[in-house]
Amino acid sequence: MPEATFPKPVKEIVAILADIFQHQGRLEIVELLQNATARIEQTGYDYWNGGTYYWALCLEAPVTVFVSVEPRLEAIEKEIKAKLSYFNRTYPNDNLNIVTVAPLSSVAAPSSTRFVPSDFEVRRIWPNGFFRLFLSHVSEHLAEVASLKEELRIRGVDAFVAHKDVQPSLEWQNEIEHALRSMDALAALFTVGFCTSRWTDQEIGWALGQGLLVLPVRLPDNPYGFVSKVQGVAGRLREPDKLAASIVAALLVSPRTHDEMRRSLVGAFSGAESRRMASALHAHIIKVDDFTDEEKAALRKACTDNDQVSGVCSVTAAVYEAFGKSPALVPVSMLSDDDNIPF
Repeated sequence: MPEATFPKPVKEIVAILADIFQHQGRLEIVELLQNATARIEQTGYDYWNGGTYYWALCLEAPVTVFVSVEPRLEAIEKEIKAKLSYFNRTYPNDNLNIVTVAPLSSVAAPSSTRFVPSDFEVRRIWPNGFFRLFLSHVSEHLAEVASLKEELRIRGVDAFVAHKDVQPSLEWQNEIEHALRSMDALAALFTVGFCTSRWTDQEIGWALGQGLLVLPVRLPDNPYGFVSKVQGVAGRLREPDKLAASIVAALLVSPRTHDEMRRSLVGAFSGAESRRMASALHAHIIKVDDFTDEEKAALRKACTDNDQVSGVCSVTAAVYEAFGKSPALVPVSMLSDDDNIPF
């Protein structure tokens, strides 16, 4: 059976389901979804419709929650399954058609989805649909961090910068908590003075408590405490392009963030808004060796359908060469000055 990854992260699926049931007043199911450890397991594959994968949504709930739904367990599983039809329409070749709910041992270490913001809040905080990276930093370097945010964006990473992204009309602490609850990872920018902040250690602790990657970035201070053992990256805030490239490379290396970062590269490349963005993304894309067939097809499609991608001959040639579908590769003599865009 070919191995694959479901195209939407499980925590987003569970958050959407919880939001739907919340609006429908099905509070016992909301409590189940918010407290459960969730994963998606591949259960089958056939060649129908060009190849179809079958999946199961597996929910493991703490015993105290499980016993409250156990008398109606089969009905609740069917009710949750009925809501999955939305995802099956969106991804016709990925059939999420099984829901199981099981008790979670009290000695297990859950990765709970509890307190995930609603889908509306997630879209407001992270509008681009890219990899969600919380940048933990001190306010003295806001201007440089804002530049880093822009460089990360053209590489498929939506970075949350607290002092920049919190809207004046929103209570700032609640908004930061929403971002922390829905991030994919956190990058700690260890500039001078980082350890004196009253907030940065709390942000790191929040990420560690959720079992998420905390990526130390030495600028130039070294990490300390629990994250000091994590292999981080080094760089300079005054070189945001190089620093952003190093951060993305690190997110691709980590097993905890690789899949989501890989998917984000594909989405960003397909919707690239400039030739520079296409070039910056391609520098990472050609180093990834586990794109799914569907993702490879999307990358090739971008080379013909997106004029910001197709306008850079070296990018399209590299993508075709890397993924095995190559019309005659573009000779070097045909490359324009636009192809020499720095990454």
